[in-house]
Amino acid sequence: MKAIYTLVLPVVLFASISTVGQSKLKIDPESRYLLLSTMKTSTMQKELDEASAQGFRIITAASSCDQSEMVLFLERVTQQPDTYKYRLLATSRTSTMEKELNQAAQEGFRLLPRTITAKQGFMSNEIVAVLEQTPKSSKRYEYQLLATSRTSTLQKEVAQAESDGFVLVGLVGRGENMVIMEKEVQVNQ
Repeated sequence: MKAIYTLVLPVVLFASISTVGQSKLKIDPESRYLLLSTMKTSTMQKELDEASAQGFRIITAASSCDQSEMVLFLERVTQQPDTYKYRLLATSRTSTMEKELNQAAQEGFRLLPRTITAKQGFMSNEIVAVLEQTPKSSKRYEYQLLATSRTSTLQKEVAQAESDGFVLVGLVGRGENMVIMEKEVQVNQ
């Protein structure tokens, strides 16, 4: 009996992995709205790519009650080639998030503040955010992240960033408060 389990288990696992890789997002061509919901950020990125290629744009986001699932509502607003593009960022480190936000911003992506959420992972508490690249936009942005559990420190840091030209665009908590500041930057042409 043990030999059968040893043989069957790898076959079942392989079959489920192959079908997962082949699945496509099924979207009714008449649908105006589309709900995407998943626990895995890699799945969300894939589904966002598929949906945006069909003309959908994010209109709102949330996390589920247990904060392990990310939920996005999209609306069909455009057609090829003028589609929106998205980049999903997820990390547990503030410095990594700031670095990745600024790298994406240099490529023309802009943070969608309504998508910032704290997501409970298996052994981590990630910050998840979605950035959007608008068709034919030439604007570029820079981001600064401030994170602390002390509100008086946070107030001072926000005031300093504001004096440097940044505006507050997001706040998320996960054992500490993280503020996301943004400013538009000039593009060298």
